[in-house]
Amino acid sequence: WAGYTHGNATPHTLAGGAVVTSLATSLSNTLYCGLNDSTIQVWSTVTNTHLRTLEGHTGCVNELVSGKDGTVYSASGDTTVRIWSGKDGSHLGTLAGHTHAVRCLAVGLDDTVYTGSDDSTIRVWTSWRDGSRLLRTLEGHAGRVWSLALGTSGNVYSGSADTTVRVWSAVDGSHIGTLEGHTDEVNVVVVAADGTVYSTSDDGTLRTWSGRDGSAIRKLEMEE
Repeated sequence: WAGYTHGNATPHTLAGGAVVTSLATSLSNTLYCGLNDSTIQVWSTVTNTHLRTLEGHTGCVNELVSGKDGTVYSASGDTTVRIWSGKDGSHLGTLAGHTHAVRCLAVGLDDTVYTGSDDSTIRVWTSWRDGSRLLRTLEGHAGRVWSLALGTSGNVYSGSADTTVRVWSAVDGSHIGTLEGHTDEVNVVVVAADGTVYSTSDDGTLRTWSGRDGSAIRKLEMEE
């Protein structure tokens, strides 16, 4: 979207045919569109022109994340995460190990990568500069992992179809605690700058949790 005039946005068609399933932007004025046809379309947000198409996945692109250096990470239904150069789109590596679709991912400031999957696990990987080695597998959820978020205090939060948000140590992967209260699948988890944790669920609620001790702060019912 561009050119706001009196509250109206001017639409620009960036991709046709396939369905856009994920988006990410980079500091280089680039927009990445993940599609259900397994490709990633790359566009300039300045000129609205198509720059390139990234190919390699064989399943729907479920999530895209842009790293601090412009490197782009794509999670796919083909069970892998692929890593791409933000400069020229070249393929930098593939994270393979999950046994079902990868739904979500998060990238730390040190380029450690966290991936969540339909196999109910979270896998932790070293930076692609360090060979993208598997560090550990976090187990404990009883359903697919829909969302991952990195906390301000060194914790990792995972939202799952098992109705819970689990809290993990980013240092050693140990399980710190479980945020319970939702009655249906938790589909999104985010962490605010002050460490407050927010989770949304198919139960129609948004819950707020303390990032300090995990205590429940409030529950908001979504209006129909």
